[in-house]
Amino acid sequence: MEKQRRTSSTRERVLREVESRGSATTADISAATGLHENTVREHLDRLRNDGRLRRIRAQAQGRGRPGWRWEAPRPDIVNPYAGLALALADSLDRVADDPVAQARDSGIRWGAQIAEDRPDAEEDTRALVVDLMREQGFAPEEEGPDIVLRRCPLLAAAARRTDVVCAVHEGMIAGIVGSRAGHTDAALLPLRADGGCLLHLRVAS
Repeated sequence: MEKQRRTSSTRERVLREVESRGSATTADISAATGLHENTVREHLDRLRNDGRLRRIRAQAQGRGRPGWRWEAPRPDIVNPYAGLALALADSLDRVADDPVAQARDSGIRWGAQIAEDRPDAEEDTRALVVDLMREQGFAPEEEGPDIVLRRCPLLAAAARRTDVVCAVHEGMIAGIVGSRAGHTDAALLPLRADGGCLLHLRVAS
């Protein structure tokens, strides 16, 4: 998995402006910083790709599709507790008859809750998965029909307990999709040689 990218001072300024406001539109940040909207949009997209910002639908104003607002995700999403995850994985292995299946079931419930907490997120199911995985710190990239997760927020735990930790993440994806679609075929291939995890995702209505 890749290391955290270094953030430019201008990008940090954009990030701090969003954080200070709670949420903001691209036009808000452009007006506050004096930067061109195209420049602001580029920095916002990069911050979103790095998992430092997320976008939400703005409230509708008159006719037409509402635009986007930007906000910073909660600190507990950006900085999960890898040590705690490892301890829980070890405990599950000791008490469950099938720890991998139990981990996936737990992940499904978790993913459903994540999606429920974001009724304003992407409408398209695949886009929703990519968006929420980005917010969870996985730095997803779409490669044809598959999705590559370039970063793991629980890498230390996943490296030691790949079976359980990755089953939770696979279940989380299934839970997110299940909240919007009737059926999904999600398979997560962890820790490939190129430093990413490969997600096969097929969604049927």
